[in-house]
Formats: sequence, C-alpha cells, structure tokens
Amino acid sequence: MSPQSQEEINALIAKKRAEVLARMASMNIPTGTPGARPQMPPILQRPPALAPQTPVTSIHDTIAATRARIEAKLSSQGIDSSSGSSVCPMAVNVPEPSKQPTELHPALRADFKALGNKAARPVMPRISSVKANQRKEEPRQLKIEHEVPTSFTDPAKNPYLDPSIGRHLKVEPRQRKRGKRLQFARPGRFIEQADKIRAEAKVEQLKAEIREKAAKARLEDIILDSNAIRPSEPPTIEWWDAPFLNEASYGTDSSSYKLDGPDSLVSIYIQHPVPIPPPESITSTETAPSKVILTERERKRIRRQRRMEQQREHRDKVMLGLLPPDQPKLSMSNFMRVMANQSVPDPTRLEAEVRKQMQARAEKHEAQNKANKLSKEQRAEKTATKIATEENKGIVSVAFRIDKLKHPQHRYKVSVNARQMHLTGAAIVSPEMSVVVVEGADKFVKAYKKLMLRRIDWTNSQSHLDDPDNSDSGDDEPADDNDQMPEDDDASSEDLSDNHCYLVWQGQVEQRRFKGFAMRNCPSDRQAKNWLAGAGCDSIWQLAKQFNPEDVLPSADTII
Repeated sequence: MSPQSQEEINALIAKKRAEVLARMASMNIPTGTPGARPQMPPILQRPPALAPQTPVTSIHDTIAATRARIEAKLSSQGIDSSSGSSVCPMAVNVPEPSKQPTELHPALRADFKALGNKAARPVMPRISSVKANQRKEEPRQLKIEHEVPTSFTDPAKNPYLDPSIGRHLKVEPRQRKRGKRLQFARPGRFIEQADKIRAEAKVEQLKAEIREKAAKARLEDIILDSNAIRPSEPPTIEWWDAPFLNEASYGTDSSSYKLDGPDSLVSIYIQHPVPIPPPESITSTETAPSKVILTERERKRIRRQRRMEQQREHRDKVMLGLLPPDQPKLSMSNFMRVMANQSVPDPTRLEAEVRKQMQARAEKHEAQNKANKLSKEQRAEKTATKIATEENKGIVSVAFRIDKLKHPQHRYKVSVNARQMHLTGAAIVSPEMSVVVVEGADKFVKAYKKLMLRRIDWTNSQSHLDDPDNSDSGDDEPADDNDQMPEDDDASSEDLSDNHCYLVWQGQVEQRRFKGFAMRNCPSDRQAKNWLAGAGCDSIWQLAKQFNPEDVLPSADTII
C-alpha cells in the first residue's frame, strides 16, 4: 500500500467531519457556528517544512484515538454512541452543563433582620479567638491494630522474654505526652531543701576543721601499728565454767565435765536460805516520820519560842518560891538607876562590886566558848568527815590548759591552793604549753575552777612572793618546801600579756587516780604523755594539745 499524499489526507478528514456533523444534526445537538467557535489550530497539520512523511498506518491510529475520545465525552454527557462512527473532536461543539439555581445564605439576604426566627440566625464559628471560649479538643487515641501473640509472652516459647516486664508488653503506638497540670509547691518545700543544703555544708565544714586540728596536733606521732591495737586472744575456757570442767578445755565427751563426785558443785540437794526476820521498824504499823528540813527563818522562830518558854517557866518558879530571885544584871551605865531605891552608904564599894560582876560575866562567856571550841584532833576529824561526805557524792576531775606556767607566783598559787582544798592531781610544765589536772569533791573543784579561771591574773609578771595578797586561799597553813621555788629571772622578765588559762575537760571519775598534787617539768611531749600514762590520763595531754581557744565558752560563769 503506497503512502497517501497530503491532499488525500485532508479530503478524508473533511469527509469524516461532515459525517459527524450530520449525525449530530440528526440527534438535535446544537452546534456552534464556525465563526463563533474559537479557531483551534489543526492537530495533524504541521508546517510544510517540518511535516514528516508519516505512513498511512499512523494516520489510522490517530483517527481511532480521536474517535475514542469523542465517544467517551459523549457518553459522559448521556448521549448514545452505539453507532460507533468516528468523529473528530475539532468539529464537536460541547455544550456547557446546565446550571442549578442557587439561593443566597440567610445571613446575606436583605430581610434577615426582619425575620424573627432564631433558627435563621447565623451560627457561631467553631473556631474561637478567645482562649476561654475555645472548645476542648478530644485527644486522638491511636487504635491498636493487633495484640501481642501468646507465643511471644510465653517464657517457655520465648527464651529472650524478661518475666518482670512481660506483663507490660503491648504492641501499642506511642502516645504523645500530655502537658503537666498546674501544681503549686508544698509550703516549706524549698525551706527544707535549703536546710538540708546548709546542714551538708556545715558537716563538710566540721570535717575540714577536724582535719586541720588533726594536722595541727601532729596525730601521726601517736598512730600505732596493727600489732599495738590487736585485741587479746580469748581464754581457752571461761572462768565461770572452770569449776565444772576436769580439764582446761571444752570437750565433747561427758567425762570431761565435773558433775558427779564429792567435790562437784552440782548435787541432788537443794539449798534453801535461812529466812531472816525483817527489822521491827519495817514491820511496825507506825511509820517513822521523815526528817523535816526547815528553813533558816523557821529555825530562828522555833529557837526564839523555845527560849521564851524557858524564861516563862523560870519566872513562874520564882513567883512560887521554888527558886531564888535572880540578881540584877548591873553595869556601869545602869547601876545607879537600879539601886536608886536603896541607900548607898559606900558608892565606891558598889562600883567595885559592879565591875566584879561584869568581869565574872565575861569570864563565864569565854569559858563557854572555850568549852564549845573543838580541839585540834576534833577539827581534823570534822574536816575529814566533811571531805568524805563530799567525796561520797562523787569524784570530779578537771583539766586546764595554760599557755605559760613559768612564773613562780603562778606555780605557788596553783599548787598551794590545790593542797589546801584537798585536791589531788598534777601540773605538767612544758615549753609549748602547761596542763593542770586536779580531782576531788565537787564543792572544792568548783572553788578551784573559780581560782584558775577568774581570780588568778595570768598576765601579771611581778616577781615578789611576799605580798600578802599573793595567796588566794583563806587558810594560814604553811606551804611545803617544794612549793617555795626560787625566782627565775628569765621567767619574771618574760612577756605574759598573751598568757591565758582554759578549761579543757571536766567530768566525773570512779575514784582518785593521784595520791597527791605534784608539779613536773617535762621538756618533751613524750615525757609528759608517759608521766600522765601512769595515772591513766595520757589522753588529756593530747586533748589539751588539740584544744582550740575559739571553742571555749563565752564566760567562765557558765561552767562554775
């Protein structure tokens, strides 16, 4: 088949266009005039210079595609296209679809305000610009598509499953976290946090201070090795089990126990203690009245009433003639008034008699005082009884730290007053510092603390001991020869402006650890520790060495 020319192709297209128009006319389809339809460029027409030599088969394919498009357009508009004739889209005038009548919104009508119908009012939009008027949107929950299979949650089938979290396994989509609600802080929450932080800071500060004190006191000098603090081995047998054992060890055999025999402490007999009858004072129905302690005013009143009763009885006996009347108590100021009713032939003799009577009364008073005065042995016994009574209340020990105890006057006061107050202890004098340890009754220890902390002027550098005010004790007992130390020119000339005395430790002890009061010069710390270790007070030296003057109480009155 030879290729067709351009003229043949145009003639064929015109023929097909005429057939399409005739068919549309028979179907009463309005067609636009050629002048009214916009001029469209021909689809298959190309410039002569660019038109390729197309074969006939391609033209037929183009016509078939055009016919298919026209039939599809007609079928969408409800036009029957069963004839199957080919049409060209260039000749089809597609009518515009008919428009449906559209009414205006009630809000746009002119008579909207005249209408009184509430249903016709405009509806408020669902979107509001005010936060308070906005509708709360429901959270969108993602739907679970499928559950976890049982084979996955079964530990027997799934060896990689953790049973502790198996109950929480679900194939669920991850939900978006909701915003936190407005929650106010509990009252006092931040105050508690601040207190906790301050407490931690204070603990850290105390730890730092302890480290500084330890470094200052050179604790590495007294650090012992593990052998020195190793506890002693326990005994093979306990002392309460020894009477019941044949050997010095615990055995599993019953023969090692001393439970039978004449020397065994275990027997078949039961020892009943002999009943002792209680004293009659306990069994008597009348209980003895407790001792009543009266005040000073009550004691004076009772003494005055008793004396007045005695004088009344004496006067009654004189009035009844049972006793002779008392001689008048004459004196140089009243004898002329008392003897006025009597004739006085010899006034000189009367004056001598009055003076003699006055002398007798004075001698009688002195004799009574001398009789009531205790002897030296009685005074010593009374003092010992008083000291024992005070010591029965408890032995109190105190320790003082003195920066410098080189002045003879200070040494004299420390030692003499300790002996006069019946205190035992020691005074350790060292170039770095001095420590005074005393122990005794609470009453005397309080007086000694007042002496050391308030009465002695530690900054006084006078070099005279003959001053009567140097001794701060009220007794006139002579001091020992050991206390009369020679004056040291270097000690007297030393500057004592920074000298102070501090109370380092005080407490109650079971019994006295010193036999008397002694003063000891120790040039090194080791000698001081060894000397105090004999009395079990070596820790006091280390305590005094670690003592910080800033830790002392603000006033000595609070500890006395």
